[in-house]
Amino acid sequence: MKALRKTAAGLAVAIGMALPLAAVSDSSDLIDTLLQKGILTDEEAASLRSTQQPASRFQRSDVKYEPAEPIDDDDPAIAVRRFTVDSSDGQHRFRIRGRVQFDAARGDFDDDIAFVARQAHEPPEYGTIIRRARLGALGYMYGNWEWQLEVDFSDQEVDFANAYVAYLMPTGRLAIGHFKEPYSLESNTSSRRITFLERGASVDAMRPSRQLGIMYSTLRQNWHGAFGFFGGEGVSINRAVEEGYAFSGRLTVSPWADGGNFLHFGGSASHRQNAFDKEQDIWAPVRMRTREGARAIDLRLIGRDDIEAVEDFNRFVLEAAWGIGSFSLQAEYNRVDFNLDETAKLIAHGTDSNPSNSLTMDGFSIQASHFLTGEHRNYRPSNGTFGRVTPQRNFDPASGNWGAFEIAARYATVDASEHSRIGRGQEMDHYTLGLNWYPNPDLVVKLNLMQFDAKRDDVESEGRVVAARLQYEF
Repeated sequence: MKALRKTAAGLAVAIGMALPLAAVSDSSDLIDTLLQKGILTDEEAASLRSTQQPASRFQRSDVKYEPAEPIDDDDPAIAVRRFTVDSSDGQHRFRIRGRVQFDAARGDFDDDIAFVARQAHEPPEYGTIIRRARLGALGYMYGNWEWQLEVDFSDQEVDFANAYVAYLMPTGRLAIGHFKEPYSLESNTSSRRITFLERGASVDAMRPSRQLGIMYSTLRQNWHGAFGFFGGEGVSINRAVEEGYAFSGRLTVSPWADGGNFLHFGGSASHRQNAFDKEQDIWAPVRMRTREGARAIDLRLIGRDDIEAVEDFNRFVLEAAWGIGSFSLQAEYNRVDFNLDETAKLIAHGTDSNPSNSLTMDGFSIQASHFLTGEHRNYRPSNGTFGRVTPQRNFDPASGNWGAFEIAARYATVDASEHSRIGRGQEMDHYTLGLNWYPNPDLVVKLNLMQFDAKRDDVESEGRVVAARLQYEF
């Protein structure tokens, strides 16, 4: 096993050294990826495409300065605009960005909900939370290098979100650092851009977290591919734990993509060797968890108990999306297959162990949305995700403008009835109605009405939750 890991790591490094050597210039694809990642605005991207100066990949002749009189003799080192600093030659950019999400929720639950969620007390009826509070810096340097550093201050902790450097090539991008594994349309779409407060229950439960790794992804107009090799302990260190590793990949195609009209198909796969605690001689617990749809209450209806004795596991996703004008559909199927170490399983659970050493967890979600004010979802075919919604008219009551309004509905289901210990499996069907208000491109207000039916063993319970979010980004 160690030989396999060394070989895989060596292969990843070799790829990382070889790919940059093959790079040649193609500014159009690079401008697209900088636009998608928020480094460029729409206006700046349009200006870049219109420039006729080929000397530098990102050189611009239209950098705008703010002095009252034109600059004739001086060559300023930088140009400053909203939260962004550019070098005069267009080779370097530094930008600050952030987001804050304020959530509130109120629930109404049946009497058996504490048993189904396997907790010792009844859940609270309401709660508030800062769901995310992120601050980051990002940019590019020397025309070909992209970088980002972003931290999350929610939950009274400081954690890394993205922290990486990437080399931009004519038709690809090689990134090294801490970021998302390439997995799932809903997972790879930023939390700023998802339609509902939380991702669909099946995606939320089964998607991988951010990890340290190396990943190559394509920069193509109508399809996207990404493949990476990742570690398994985030950025923490535990010298007693052999952290494990994963190979993950995603492929999407867009046979039709024209503004608000699009058709998307894709799939993902990931194999992970689980971490092993050498001090305690046990496999690390595996967590596949999702809530009732609002973290402000935090009722753990799937994955309340971690799965023990997992030696390795495989994730799979099939995804599709379709949009025409202001209406869109999106669907995903998620599955995880676990392989258990029988000896470790018996040590962990004894006579309560599941007799099978192969477990499966799966589920799917399907959603529809419609903009009442004529906007459309911003589908990005070159990376198979959704981007920012821009209202046709920003909120301005004095002018009779009220921003953009979107209604949405979603059904999601998760079957996690198979568990390493008998009696710890859970299932859930989840229904959501949503109303989103976009006063301007940086501000979103979301309202979700949710109904769920949950089950543990033969005991069923249900509940209703109303939740709201105020999201601001800059």
